[in-house]
Amino acid sequence: MSYISIFGVGPTGLTATFFIWVAVYFFGEWLGIPPIGMNPTFWVVLLWFFVVDFAVTVIWSLLVLPIMERGKKLVTSGPYRLMRHPLYAAFIWSGTGAAAVWLQSWLLIFSVIPIHIFWVWHIRNEERFMLEQFGAEYKAYMETTGQFFPILRRDKK
Repeated sequence: MSYISIFGVGPTGLTATFFIWVAVYFFGEWLGIPPIGMNPTFWVVLLWFFVVDFAVTVIWSLLVLPIMERGKKLVTSGPYRLMRHPLYAAFIWSGTGAAAVWLQSWLLIFSVIPIHIFWVWHIRNEERFMLEQFGAEYKAYMETTGQFFPILRRDKK
């Protein structure tokens, strides 16, 4: 069992995401951008929303696809029926949201754009591995699910 089949690009991607958050936050401080001003109650509610969404997505993903099962079978149920990489999506969307709210940083909100672009580029080797491992089944799965966000379609009947 190879490293990429168990962990994919997660550890390096998460490290890079953390460094982007830190760099963007301190860049905003250096520029003197004022913090997001929000009602304390709204701040708590919004922070809890992002934290709970993050926790639910991560736990649900790990329950549906335990670490030692990765690379052995293609899982398309649970959060994986909505997107191919729910663990990474939790960091991109909810992690960035929680960091932005916690630190009250305008720039952190917008850092989700370069973080998402980074992950699309960074995930290429893992996607290639999955195609080699599962072939046409994974190719079909790719056509019906988004990488980090569900594909919203309306069936025409």
